[in-house]
Amino acid sequence: MLPSLTGSCLLDHVSETLLERCAFLATSAAGNPTHYMVEQALGQAELDWRFLTFEVDEDQLAPALEGLDVLGFRGVLLAAELRTPTVERLAALTPRARRAGSVNCLFRKDGKVIGDNTYGAALVDALGGNLESRRAVVIGDGRVATTVAAAVADAGADRVYLAGSDEQALTERIEHLADESTSYEALVVDANIVETPAGASIVVFAPDDDEEANRPSIDVSAADGKLTMVDTRLRGSRTRLVRFATERGATIIDGIDLFARETAMALALWTGMTFDRAPLQELAEEFLGV
Repeated sequence: MLPSLTGSCLLDHVSETLLERCAFLATSAAGNPTHYMVEQALGQAELDWRFLTFEVDEDQLAPALEGLDVLGFRGVLLAAELRTPTVERLAALTPRARRAGSVNCLFRKDGKVIGDNTYGAALVDALGGNLESRRAVVIGDGRVATTVAAAVADAGADRVYLAGSDEQALTERIEHLADESTSYEALVVDANIVETPAGASIVVFAPDDDEEANRPSIDVSAADGKLTMVDTRLRGSRTRLVRFATERGATIIDGIDLFARETAMALALWTGMTFDRAPLQELAEEFLGV
């Protein structure tokens, strides 16, 4: 567990002329647009901050996090592969990070490093905020699906269907997420087909991997007529799911949109300023060659 270093982070109290510093941690940062996006966004906001990227193996994650804390870093973004293991190494988590079971960013408050998860909030924001009385299907067996399911439930969805290939994992996830306001139901993927239940108006494909071949076929014939389909994967080209959604006239939210929103929310936590999603999305698209 990363200790709360209140009082021991001397850099919180030294000269205000020191530049604020933030960082991105990944096991491999190659091909990831985070550094480019954040550095450009800080510059456009006229903040003379420094943003650094560090590659770190998971077995060195704890000392890396403690080092960034001791050195007074204002905030940290985490690559996908480090978001779950970071939870076990932090002393303080926001409620939404604890519920999601993963952390995508760290911020400093009152001398303490706090782990947060802005990804679910980014998805809810993209969906319009209030999901009261809506029903969602979340497809995936891991971290991303859990984060999404928790977020849509907390935003008011009255039923969340969890679709995946591992029945025991689905049962355990429902037990973890269970609350009084939302009904959860497991949909075990059979023959690689997900049948969207009647009344569902949101379908989220939320795998932990990026393999296009692993996407199940999705039968939306019984879904609500006003369907929104979400592909959480950060891709530089249109996925088969996006093409499928386009053919059916669904509203589409893609991974680049979500990535821009979660990054904007992390920047707001660090700086206290508002960052628009659109310019960040343009920067990500530029980097990925979209």
